[in-house]
Amino acid sequence: MGVELEYGEISAVDYLSCRVRVRLDDRDGVESYWLNVPQRNTQGTKRRPLMPELGEQVAVLLDADGVGGVCLGGIYSTAEPPPVIDEDTDYVSFSDGTSITYNRKVSEMALDCVGATTLKCARNLTVESGEPVLVKAPSATLDVPQVSLNGNLQMKGN
Repeated sequence: MGVELEYGEISAVDYLSCRVRVRLDDRDGVESYWLNVPQRNTQGTKRRPLMPELGEQVAVLLDADGVGGVCLGGIYSTAEPPPVIDEDTDYVSFSDGTSITYNRKVSEMALDCVGATTLKCARNLTVESGEPVLVKAPSATLDVPQVSLNGNLQMKGN
């Protein structure tokens, strides 16, 4: 039984089971059966990345009769080129406008979130920087029972 690499467009998504159906270009637009979308981890460590979106171009591996297979993931094309072409940049852009960028050449990471961001941990949280830290906001609140300050305090304003 052979395996074939084919291309198509996502026609349906089952978020609960992490499966998709694909309209297959090489089979005159015939829709596939439900295909699994491989996940990186599914046991002790579990991940659930965003599923392919309706209309997204994907590559699939199908068995010879086209019944079983897996969706390998989205593919870029001339109609839908990669958003970043820099070989040193890892980039994620979400449909709401939030983006995460990491450039390994300059060791710089950026998170640009259009909504709220929460960082929560059950134990100690340490923020350490080799350069000055700047926090910009219309206001800030420290909701802690005790504050300790090591070093000098300079204030501008009241």
